[in-house]
Amino acid sequence: MTQDGLSERGSTNVEPILPVIGKEAEERKKRNIAMINLAKAENVLIRPEVLEIYKKAIVDNLESSHLSYPKGTFGDPVLHTRLADFFNTYFNPGIPVKPDHLVTAPGASACLDALMFNICNPGDAVLIPGPYWSTFDFKLRARSSVETIPVNVDNFSDTFTPKLIAALEAALQMSARPVRALLMTNPHNPLGQCYPQTVLEECLKFCHAHRLHYISDEVYALSQFPNPHLANPPPFVSALSLDLHALGCDSKLVHTVWSTSKDFGSSGIRVGCIVTQANYTLAVGSAIAANEQTSSLSAIALAGLLGSPDLPRLLALSAARLAEAYTTVTGFLTTHGVEFVPATAGVFVFARLVPEAETWKDEAATVARLRERGVLMSAGRGFRGGEREKGWVRIVFAVEPAELRRGLDIITSTIFAQDK
Repeated sequence: MTQDGLSERGSTNVEPILPVIGKEAEERKKRNIAMINLAKAENVLIRPEVLEIYKKAIVDNLESSHLSYPKGTFGDPVLHTRLADFFNTYFNPGIPVKPDHLVTAPGASACLDALMFNICNPGDAVLIPGPYWSTFDFKLRARSSVETIPVNVDNFSDTFTPKLIAALEAALQMSARPVRALLMTNPHNPLGQCYPQTVLEECLKFCHAHRLHYISDEVYALSQFPNPHLANPPPFVSALSLDLHALGCDSKLVHTVWSTSKDFGSSGIRVGCIVTQANYTLAVGSAIAANEQTSSLSAIALAGLLGSPDLPRLLALSAARLAEAYTTVTGFLTTHGVEFVPATAGVFVFARLVPEAETWKDEAATVARLRERGVLMSAGRGFRGGEREKGWVRIVFAVEPAELRRGLDIITSTIFAQDK
């Protein structure tokens, strides 16, 4: 026990965070300008339409019984039925998803934590292809004490090729810790592309050969948009749609995670779900581990959205608005000669805004200058993409159009005006 009364586990979680919290608090005090947040991966572009559906669902369906504890060990039964229909409609599952294949939890992170708690022992490791959302490192370690192993290929362009399999094999052999799972994010964050089906199948075979769990984080599944500058990009392929029997893979070790946060711009609703179709024991364990069930209000709202006849129109509207915002930001990058990874999904673009960066300090300095001028964005180093790739940032474009334009104007005056 520490002098503050924390356990070793609690102290391990808190110590690295305290300096960050203190620094952010000090920076907030110093700021006298409104910040334009191009760092937070949220989609605000369809919020007006989503909000109206949520409001109607609450008004039409909220009853006094919803003020009691939520029903169902695995989650709200009505919501589970709607979720099963949703997956069967939009994820093309090879085996139809049933309500009892699902476990709901307060967000995708809670789902991943519940899975890790049940498939890993403290100190075990999980392979994650880089670059990736580095908050995985903290989220998986905080309660389940799971370590992450970044798996990087030589270039970002190789991330979606069979070269990834060789990198996974090498990382597995080099790990000093027992490895229990491969965590894939598809569509990819931060690169904004979908893995080809052939690469996904090879990853599944890799997991089967080494008895690893395959976890597919698909929170950007329906955040796809057309990109006229990419010829025949790979479409999104859910792990649910892959023929595990034909691949010779154990379906008990394959799990899919999804949430409302990205596709519906509803990170505050706090609803995520695990789909595991052949491992009832793990489903029970995950339900126990995700012991903070989702709120009844959230369940009513999401069930209303998933059952809305306007859902197909809403998803088409989201794709159109994402495409327009993507065109705005990539047009800006092209004008200024900035290299970027072409995207077809997600709410961001990964761009080499600091091509002259030779060190991580160079990259961080540019991000800091932009922050001082009122624009927040995520530095590439935070995505664990390897030592060779310096100077990248992730720019979120799914913000209000006027706000995006103001942010780009600030980038121009901060970085590019001095080049003239």
